[in-house]
Amino acid sequence: MKYALKLPDANFEIVKEPQGLWDLWINGMPTLTFPNPEEAAKAVHEHRAGWAAWDNSPNEPSPEDLTGWTEIT
Repeated sequence: MKYALKLPDANFEIVKEPQGLWDLWINGMPTLTFPNPEEAAKAVHEHRAGWAAWDNSPNEPSPEDLTGWTEIT
């Protein structure tokens, strides 16, 4: 299972690991690992996603939670 979010500046994916953790990918590159997809989505919204180009552009909007993400099974 994974979640995807396409924005003008980046494509984000939250992907479940076999161990049950969730990896955040940005433009095909892994960045950070989270205990659940909600925390990963929150990190994207708060611009603390582990990718400098995104994290240093706090005026770029993104959903506050998984509501704006597409769930892919």
